[in-house]
Amino acid sequence: MKQLSLGTILKALGHDISLRNDRPITGGCIDSRQIEAGNVFIALAGEHTDGHRYVEDAFAGGAALALIDRPNELHYPILNVSEKIYEIPPVPFCLLVPDTLEALQQIATYWRRQVQIPVIGITGSVGKSSTKETLAALLSYKFKVLKNLGNQNNEIGLPPLTLFSLSKEHQVAVLEMGFYVPGEIDLLCTIARPQIGIITNIGTVHAERAGDLATIAQGKAELVQALPPSPKGLAVLNLMTTWCAPWLRKPLPKWSISDSINLPTYGLMRSIQKPPTASVSPPIKKIRVTPPCLQN
Repeated sequence: MKQLSLGTILKALGHDISLRNDRPITGGCIDSRQIEAGNVFIALAGEHTDGHRYVEDAFAGGAALALIDRPNELHYPILNVSEKIYEIPPVPFCLLVPDTLEALQQIATYWRRQVQIPVIGITGSVGKSSTKETLAALLSYKFKVLKNLGNQNNEIGLPPLTLFSLSKEHQVAVLEMGFYVPGEIDLLCTIARPQIGIITNIGTVHAERAGDLATIAQGKAELVQALPPSPKGLAVLNLMTTWCAPWLRKPLPKWSISDSINLPTYGLMRSIQKPPTASVSPPIKKIRVTPPCLQN
């Protein structure tokens, strides 16, 4: 199918069952008040409430399926993915999984691999959303673009819920990636598989959770480390960010400047020695960069 479907979700969760009348899924949602017809409702437990309390509300709003990790008193069929599934009931129904967040990410990871399009990952302490919106608007003149809405930029909102809306009609995805703890961007990249990575800047935003500046810089660097080798991989760094510049002289683990990744830069070098491999441009200069993965 051209979009996520019940059959695809079952395959992603380990059940290769043939459905005579597969049903398309229109997206994913974790808030029963925002459900749209044909959505998957993912029942997540939060600090103040539990999504399992709102499964029936989600079905009343038009959800076709709910992912749950404990069988509450529900008046709807429940299929346990840990058992053999021979057939599925009419929608709506529930899929009982060991962990709803892990199932959400597992489905998104599987579906992303079925739709082979360029993905641009964007991170940075500030400017992520504006960069995403600007880039998505520019690309939309030529391509059908998928982007994450609002601040859906964490392990729940960014790739999983955004990628549930991915279809084979999309030509490129622009995904904002937030960082709060080490390993978070690495997880998002494992799911979304970006070929292009943009780091807008590195600062002490969210330092109360992320730690010191060095930890934040290493967390942002996870995006660059996740990119594929050249010519498919393309990293765009801001040379006005002190933490980015040393990466030109001493490459991060898993890649090297010389032979494994394309690395255009922008901004001015300040208070550091210009590395021999860096290309430093005046503040006003027009350049044209066409990433290989976006070429026709």
